[in-house]
Amino acid sequence: MERVTDTGCCMIEIDVPSHYVGREQAFVKHHFLRSYLERLVHKIASVYDQVVYVDGYSGPWKSEDEAYADTSFGIALQSLTAARKSWLEMPQRRRDVRMTAHLVEKQIGPFRELSGIGAQFPQVTVHPHQGDFVCLAPTIANSLPSRAFTFSLIDPKGFKIDLEALRPLLSRPRSEVVFNFMFDFANRFTVLPSLSNTYDRLFPGVDWRARLAAVSDDPSAGPAERKAAFLACCKDAVRAVGGFTYVADVDIRYPGKDRTYYFLVYGTRDARGIEVFRDCQVKALEAQSTIAGQMSIAKRETAGQSSLFGTEWEKPSVSHRQFLGEERAAARSTLLEIAANSPGTAWGSVWPRLLAAHAIRKTDAGAIANSLRKEAAIEFPGWPSGKRVPSDEYRVYVV
Repeated sequence: MERVTDTGCCMIEIDVPSHYVGREQAFVKHHFLRSYLERLVHKIASVYDQVVYVDGYSGPWKSEDEAYADTSFGIALQSLTAARKSWLEMPQRRRDVRMTAHLVEKQIGPFRELSGIGAQFPQVTVHPHQGDFVCLAPTIANSLPSRAFTFSLIDPKGFKIDLEALRPLLSRPRSEVVFNFMFDFANRFTVLPSLSNTYDRLFPGVDWRARLAAVSDDPSAGPAERKAAFLACCKDAVRAVGGFTYVADVDIRYPGKDRTYYFLVYGTRDARGIEVFRDCQVKALEAQSTIAGQMSIAKRETAGQSSLFGTEWEKPSVSHRQFLGEERAAARSTLLEIAANSPGTAWGSVWPRLLAAHAIRKTDAGAIANSLRKEAAIEFPGWPSGKRVPSDEYRVYVV
């Protein structure tokens, strides 16, 4: 549900189901995944005859929903089912798209429950696998049709994972991935020599020691700079192993706290993928900020410190708005650099680079370009009057 504040900003009122209380970070993650997969699968099914979902660490864990709607694989199977049905019922462009899911779980108890999931989703061919995902990933990759589109979710409980071993799956040319980088856990132990090999496997081919040491030796660097350097190591590793063109992330915080729990690191080769990702990221940040605001209100009321005007006047945390404003400012600088250093670059090549580097939407990129054009900082020859955003074929130059 949405309502508008006195500042004109849109607020989203979110009812967090009771089984997410205490693990609101999972709700935000699932909020993002549901939004992304619903759009991704429907769009992909317009082009590919087979769509494959791979969940490396399925569980189920703590599910309290009969249809497993509070699990990642349940959300994915619902999205696959809905997309298949939608295309089958399309009046003029009817398509019969095969939907397949490979669900992996190592522990025998959860795997027994996982084995019966397929009966609830008859429109999807479900393959449950019992074992270690890192060991099974190459076999799963070899079993996939060459022209199928694959979306992989890698959501381990910890950070001890051999990313290089996943190359056969992630490097498939028609694929995307969301990798849960357990930042807060991993960040605690980088100084332990016994875990050096663990980080070598997590960040294959990345000189993570030198990068983190450089931050530690810089007296002007703080926790934010260390976090940025650590995250960059993970993103570079995912980019290298998968051969992805665009890699981005979503910062998932501890419930009600300004502290990162984990990052969802996303890799794609398709500009349309990064466009959808950023749209869904903004929605997830809005949800996260709103939940933080609601938790703050509840905490004050529990302590007998209710708002003077009542909770209906309370606003959610605006930290995400400040963050997005900073990202738009950074994207503006990046666009000026591209126009100066690579004059004549087509807008269709520019906006995906802006979205990959900064948490902005495609509409934001177009608005930034238009603003800079009006300021006579850049120009797009042939841009007609009355047009608000550039077309992909327009070429950008610095004035």
